[in-house]
Amino acid sequence: MRRSTEAEIIEQYADDESNTFFAQGVEAVVFPESADDVAQVLREAGDAGTPVTVSGGGTGLTGARVATCGGVIMTMELMAHESGHEGFEPVTVEHQGLRYTVMLDRDRLLAWCPPAITLDALDALLAPDLLFPPAPTEQSAMLGGAVAENASGARSFMHGATRRWIEALEVVLPTGELLRLRRGQVVADGRTLRFASEAGIEHEVTAPSYQMPQTKNAAGLFAADGMDLVDLFVGSEGILGVITAVLIRVTPRPTLFSDTAFFATEEAAVAHADALRQAAAEGVPIVSIEYYDSGALRFMSEQPQVKPEHQAAIFTELAADDFDAVEVVAEIIERSEPLDDWFADSNRELEAQRTFRHALPESVNTWLRQHGTDKLCTDYAVPAEAFGRMMDAYRASSEAFLEVTARPEASAVLFGHMGDHHLHVDFLPADDSEQTAAMAEYIHLARTAIGLGGTITAEHGVGKKTLPIESRDVPYLELMYGPEGLDEIAQVKRALDPAWLLNPGNMVPAP
Repeated sequence: MRRSTEAEIIEQYADDESNTFFAQGVEAVVFPESADDVAQVLREAGDAGTPVTVSGGGTGLTGARVATCGGVIMTMELMAHESGHEGFEPVTVEHQGLRYTVMLDRDRLLAWCPPAITLDALDALLAPDLLFPPAPTEQSAMLGGAVAENASGARSFMHGATRRWIEALEVVLPTGELLRLRRGQVVADGRTLRFASEAGIEHEVTAPSYQMPQTKNAAGLFAADGMDLVDLFVGSEGILGVITAVLIRVTPRPTLFSDTAFFATEEAAVAHADALRQAAAEGVPIVSIEYYDSGALRFMSEQPQVKPEHQAAIFTELAADDFDAVEVVAEIIERSEPLDDWFADSNRELEAQRTFRHALPESVNTWLRQHGTDKLCTDYAVPAEAFGRMMDAYRASSEAFLEVTARPEASAVLFGHMGDHHLHVDFLPADDSEQTAAMAEYIHLARTAIGLGGTITAEHGVGKKTLPIESRDVPYLELMYGPEGLDEIAQVKRALDPAWLLNPGNMVPAP
């Protein structure tokens, strides 16, 4: 197993895409290639009292992979091959110069995957006939990281988040013990889970007592009466163990059509999204419903489809293997009376619409680089009945921030997963004073979402985030579950990680 203490190597793993958190005091980077290697690293770290931070693809936005407590960074990138599962056949793909192996059972639509396989590599391996449905937004992320974050994206409107598609996990506990978990094998008595590692060591943990919001949610440990042990580890942000293999369910790959409708008003776009959502509830196979406000479209003005009179747009994907569903969506579009409509029914047009969607983050990031600042991006979702009030709050905060910036061409953008009542506001500060104003609106919107029964993080997780409130850096999750909720999460971690050495600082502060 490779180990490096070179400063240049350590620097490659010192941050993530948040550009907010930075590693310090790191002794080495280790490169395990098997679950045995992972167990060895954790046992040695336990003996020495050395913190271990697990690094995936580095695509996160919350500092989860950043070793702010020093110690050892364990990168999973060499764990790219899975083997040895009876009834499964090995399938290999080369993607962007890297080689990955997955064990696939086409008849049962199951696949054992290594944690290092990226989502785009997995998609290439399964193509052209199979699909991993959740399709989290960041396709360069590793699957192990997506499981640890319970990642999701636009297609979670139809398919749900990653959790729904996980059938089994191989996990190495912080003590170096190996767990092999199959969904349905260990179910909680109330919220108490009792299980044994492969070494025969018995464990008992009690999931937190808080009630999770009835929305798309990636905040805190999963907790519910009668829950499955698999679900405790999915979305746990690496604080309970290291995922070394994943059994996913896959589906046949459908024929996809997509459409982008442009509207003169935000209200017309929201009404169109409501009509699509209703059609989906009635059985029309709508995969995603995405929203762009006028600020977002301004950042996409170089795209030939965007015109000055466009004030909002709705993008939707449709899994349409029969013509009737296409007809239904076409009728909805006609009734919604968009100013312009762009329907993609060929591979070329589908790819053009994907390029169009990616133009927004690329343009926003270019603007930020030019100004030497970082965006502040919300990740809130609320129940359906509260979405109108949350939209009002988004508008008010965007307008309040615009009064500070006096920069209508680049102040705030509102976009994202309208089908799930989950939008992102990107505040775009140009200096420190604007950053302070943006943070005030960010905190206000977080409290609003919580007050409406929603979540402060629908897909990104919480990582090491804190908020400056009343001269105190408040752990992000405390805002939602209070100190009591954080204490209960800490009790679960302490039961499996007595020395508190694995991914310290994620979800709850390091002691």
